[in-house]
Amino acid sequence: MSDFDGSFGAIISNLFKDNGTKAAYLPCVLASALIFSYTSADLVLNQTDLVDYVKTEKNWNIVFENNIVDDNGDNLTFEFDDIWADGDVKVIDFFLDDIPVDDGHFVGYIDVKVIPEECNGRTGSEGRCENGIWISDGGEWECDSISATLLGDNSTLTGQWFDSGNTLSGSDSDCEPIYLRIVTYPNYNLHQSFNQTAVNEYQALSPWTVEGWGDGVVSVQINLDVNTYGGFGPADDSEEITILVSVHQFNPTASLVSEQ
Repeated sequence: MSDFDGSFGAIISNLFKDNGTKAAYLPCVLASALIFSYTSADLVLNQTDLVDYVKTEKNWNIVFENNIVDDNGDNLTFEFDDIWADGDVKVIDFFLDDIPVDDGHFVGYIDVKVIPEECNGRTGSEGRCENGIWISDGGEWECDSISATLLGDNSTLTGQWFDSGNTLSGSDSDCEPIYLRIVTYPNYNLHQSFNQTAVNEYQALSPWTVEGWGDGVVSVQINLDVNTYGGFGPADDSEEITILVSVHQFNPTASLVSEQ
């Protein structure tokens, strides 16, 4: 009897040394080979299907959850009040680095509302405007001329200064608020959902998760021209003006609509 050296050849030789062993092991070997071949082929086909699926572009619905950056529940980000004298030109800065933008959110646009002292719709106002004249129990005054501008020259605000959705300047002499807006995030269309083509959710959301937009300083320039009216009431040589700033943030999500 020859010595067994533990090699693979010796193992195979011992397994098939007699007819009984051959009869027992040969079907097992053939079955194992068949199973291995089937499994390998199935794995290759599945991997091919998976690669094709991953590479296929799909339609995704992009939805934006929107709200105002607000740390005290008043639905405003900043509020500023001051007195402007006749002929005053003031620039008021609002620092966006000081606001708490939520995790996973990005600044879409910024609204500014400029409210004169005598103004239709002002909270607590007891007067009314008729043909440019402010009328209240205390007298009558001609509505002052106010202009407001979001300053873009040398501004540190990272925004879309040439977006068609902007309102960068406005004026009023009818005791009405002035509304300004600057779109900060590229191609952001004020809350509207839309379809995006991409191979996966990450790529579908990638245009809407870029950091850096809406940083810097919002600079609002206010010019006041006090109008003199020959009615009755105290002399009007100044105006209290309120500036309200609402920073709108959004959180994008994507849901699969269909495969192309």
